Amino acid sequence: MKKILLLLLLLFCMKITNAQQINYTFPKPPQWGSEKFNFPIDFAPKIPFKGVEELRFAPGWSNNKSSEYWAYAFVWFIEGKPILNKDMLNSYMIQYYNGLYISNLKNKTITPPSNFTTSDIKSIPPLQSDQETYEGKIMTLDFLTGEPITFNARIHVRNLPQISHSAILIEISPEAYKAPVWVDMNNVVNGFTVNVNNEN
Repeated sequence: MKKILLLLLLLFCMKITNAQQINYTFPKPPQWGSEKFNFPIDFAPKIPFKGVEELRFAPGWSNNKSSEYWAYAFVWFIEGKPILNKDMLNSYMIQYYNGLYISNLKNKTITPPSNFTTSDIKSIPPLQSDQETYEGKIMTLDFLTGEPITFNARIHVRNLPQISHSAILIEISPEAYKAPVWVDMNNVVNGFTVNVNNEN
């Protein structure tokens, strides 16, 4: 009898899971580029999430004469409700930008300097829709030029209570936070929504 009840409970849970279709919207402004890939991230496999990363690149992202150079926003839409803090996020940013630079080296025989990425992300009062918000600087190497570069970063953590997922939304630019490109990136981040369809 207990085995039958357990089987029925399992089938019920499977039905609920299968009936719930989770989608999200991450706006892509005109002329912005995009990419999407799954965790684990190829160039930063130790970042311990399951889910997807989706990116939005400003039109001038790769033009070092543009005020939009290296300006982009991305979301980590991940399973579960991870507990985060500034030390963990700094570690993830170091892994991410170390790996990003090394993976894009055209000459794979070049050995980059040790500890070339540093991250100083700190908690700030939560912004709209965020459970937690962080800001700070990331110092790394620019794989487009090989030169040092400093990014301003803003990280939004949203636990999405209606579903068993979380969203970590990240904005990156060398420009100051008051620069116009931050308005565009903020619009992308603020346009992030989750849609849950329950099918009978």
